[in-house]
This record gives sequence, C-alpha cells and structure tokens, in this order.
Amino acid sequence: MPTHNLVFAHLIILYAHFLVIHAQFKYHLAMIDMHSVDLWQQAVVIIDAVIAAILGSLIGWERDRAGKSAGPRTMALVCAASAVIVAIGAVMDIEAQYGDPTRALHAVITGIGFLGAGLIFTNTRAGSSGIGGVTTAATVFTTAAVGVAVGLGFQVAGAGLTVVILIILRSTQVIEKTTNRHD
Repeated sequence: MPTHNLVFAHLIILYAHFLVIHAQFKYHLAMIDMHSVDLWQQAVVIIDAVIAAILGSLIGWERDRAGKSAGPRTMALVCAASAVIVAIGAVMDIEAQYGDPTRALHAVITGIGFLGAGLIFTNTRAGSSGIGGVTTAATVFTTAAVGVAVGLGFQVAGAGLTVVILIILRSTQVIEKTTNRHD
C-alpha cells in the first residue's frame, strides 16, 4: 500500500473519531440548556457571591490590619469566585442531570493552590526565618473554603468558619508577638 494511501486512511480514521467526539459533545451541550436556568437561580448565585465577598473581605481586613500582603480585595475576590464556581457547578448538575459537581471543587482547590504558591516566598535577608507568606497562603485557602461553603448553600457554616479563621489569626498573632515569631 503506498504511503499516501496510508496517510489518507489515517486521516479518515481521525476524522471519524472527530465526528464521534463532536457528536458526544453536542449531545452533552444539548443536555445543558442554560436558558432553562431561571432568574431566581441566577439571583441566588449572585446573592451567594455577595455574601462570600463580604465574609472574604472581613478576613482580608484582618490580614491588611496585620500588614500582610493579601488584603480585603484579594480575599473578597477569592471567596466570591469560589462561591460562584461551585454554585454554578451545582446548578449545572441539577439542570443537566449529567456530570460531576465535585469537578468545580477540584478546580477551586487547584486554582487556589497556584495562588497560594505565589504568596509564599523565600526571604534570604540576614536574621530572617527564610520562608514567608505561609500563613497568608493558608488563609487564602481557608477563605476559598468559606466561598465553597457559601456557594453550596451553607451560609451559616461559611460565616462560622470566617469567625474561626479570624479568631485563629488574631489569637496567634498575639502569641507570636510575645514570642517574637512572625510569618
């Protein structure tokens, strides 16, 4: 069999695979008719985002007050984005009756991991402990958890976690000042 015929046969097979994948994709898209998502569900997602942004900004306010890098805007955005991502994922799962709603959680965790890695830095100045930003990175992660809780409808749990985070950050800051240890 000549080489060009073999290449042509492979192209036909690839095209057939493409058609199958395309048909499956169109089938799954047809299942998710986002026009069927009523305005009330969309309003609930927006309300959850506002609640999450407020809770996140409280955590950011504490970080800002402590002189740390991620302040109210960053924490509000992280918390609101986390809430919206999981809320939309949950709505899509309900509407389409297809998919895995935990994928949205995985996306949030992965994204926050990259953001947290950017907040951790190595300080090589004389007299420093060497690594900084770990507490701020952990705070961003827990702020995302607040957003996830709010986005999944656990607003009271999100508010409670916010209080726990604030207590941890404030009480340990007092302890660190007395022992001269800082993040």
